[in-house]
Amino acid sequence: MKLKQTKQQIGWLSAILLLAACGNGKENTAPVTEPLSIAHVVGIGKIIPQGGVVELAAPASGIVEERYFNTGDKVEAGDVILVLEKRNEILSVQESDAGIATQQLQVESARLALEQERIALEDQQRRLNDARELLKAGAVTGEEVRRLQNDADQGTERLKKTENDYRLQQSRLREMQTARAARENDLSLRSFRAPVGGTLLTLTPHAGEAVTMYQPYGRIAPDRPLEVMVEIDELFADRLAVGQRCTIHLPGDSLMAATGHIVRLSPDLKRKSLFSDSGSDLEDRRIREIEVSLDEVPGTLFIESKVECRVDLN
Repeated sequence: MKLKQTKQQIGWLSAILLLAACGNGKENTAPVTEPLSIAHVVGIGKIIPQGGVVELAAPASGIVEERYFNTGDKVEAGDVILVLEKRNEILSVQESDAGIATQQLQVESARLALEQERIALEDQQRRLNDARELLKAGAVTGEEVRRLQNDADQGTERLKKTENDYRLQQSRLREMQTARAARENDLSLRSFRAPVGGTLLTLTPHAGEAVTMYQPYGRIAPDRPLEVMVEIDELFADRLAVGQRCTIHLPGDSLMAATGHIVRLSPDLKRKSLFSDSGSDLEDRRIREIEVSLDEVPGTLFIESKVECRVDLN
């Protein structure tokens, strides 16, 4: 009886070991799944003019006196957009003009005095030369020659002094003209002009409001072809290349809005910037920027509108 029980136990143990071995064999022979091949990548972008939107910074501080354009208006390069109050600057330029006119008279007086000294010295030199000839013939005394020589020496010194005064008056005139140019420049800065032709996207100050020097007061979209600035996740940064084809879609729309191709790649990875919801975003992901040139620009795409860009990686 004991022998029979021992045989049964050995049989059950053998069966269990056989099943375990079969199980391990199945695990070892399981097929390995190959990684998927990524053919496309989608990034978020926005429509911008080629070269980007121009931020307008105030060249001077003051109170807006006149505003000649509104948001959405077309402007040409050099058009006056805003004018600040400029009475003080106008008076300053007028004061410079009056001072320059007076100084020009001083310069002319110094020039006439210089001419007179030159004529007088030439006459003294002529008389001195004549006296020297007469001294040889005994017609004049040596004392007379020495007196004429002294007059000529004094005339030479007066001429040098007059020349220096003339140059001094000319230098003062140039200084006043330079100061006048600076005041004229200050006056010109009271008129804010468009640096490029395009469409005014924003224009903040109105008449009577204050602006601060170097602070933004508006934005212009230049009259240049539109393109798409797109951010692609760093995971696919090394698979991007100039010339790759792209399709543009409006957010949530499966229909294609436009087509294009990559024309520029950023040389480095950047933090996410387009349409970021918060400056305190702690997500540690980087992106690579690309610029996409559009084949055609449909009427459904507007400057700075958000789009989805699908890049063909093949």
